[in-house]
Amino acid sequence: MTRPGSGSAGGDFASLMFLEPGPDGGFTAQAHPNERRVFGRLLMGRALCAAASTVDGDRPAHSLHANFLEAGDGRQPVHFDVEGTRDGASFSSRRVVATQEGRPLLIAVATFHVPELGPVYEAAPPDNAPGPDGLPVGRYDTPWFESRDVPVEDAPPQPPHARRAWFRPRRPLADDPALHAQALIYVSDHGATRALRQPHAAHPGVERRVSVSLDHTVWVHQPVRVDQWLLSEFHPVATGGGRGLALGSVRTADGQLVASVAQEALLRLPDD
Repeated sequence: MTRPGSGSAGGDFASLMFLEPGPDGGFTAQAHPNERRVFGRLLMGRALCAAASTVDGDRPAHSLHANFLEAGDGRQPVHFDVEGTRDGASFSSRRVVATQEGRPLLIAVATFHVPELGPVYEAAPPDNAPGPDGLPVGRYDTPWFESRDVPVEDAPPQPPHARRAWFRPRRPLADDPALHAQALIYVSDHGATRALRQPHAAHPGVERRVSVSLDHTVWVHQPVRVDQWLLSEFHPVATGGGRGLALGSVRTADGQLVASVAQEALLRLPDD
């Protein structure tokens, strides 16, 4: 089993994922005094870290289904409780609840699968998507990940309203498959709400919109080292009733599909 957050050689991201095991069998992420908000991507990465620490290392993560319940305060610790739901011959399932001062912030179900052989097919990558070199620094550039935005006017026309961005860690990650899976989950949360707003870019007062993630699902198709540029793409499927659904993918620079993503978000635009 893998100790949460082990492998400090992975640099800042490994430290970001570090969880302290508790006497109750749960795990705690320490407070960050300068962070007023806990983003969903951080909760998901840590939830997967907690779940993976209770599963045999020969079962890599293959999916994460997360519901965001309440905003968290980065200045306070977050506790992660893991329920060992099932361990079958090939699959394991874990339910994780993240709480802060007794308030639930996130409920997630993570599943793990023993690698096996099977027929291979994947959807073709978008045509003529520009590479990261020479692109502007992205909106989601952080101390842990470099990001480069693909401008809307330079993006392939299909699917419509898609938003694309490249991501790469600022420091190499340790040779720990669980840590790379956490990094993939973390990256997968960037861009869905922006894609949902894209069809409504001309809406009056769109800058005063309310758009926050409600739930997020990632399916990991194959192990990937997150030491390279990865291309994230999201496109809107539907908006209405104060909500929107975006579908997405994460690919390597040579076009290999490593993960598929779905996110529903709250989307409230001001009246005309």
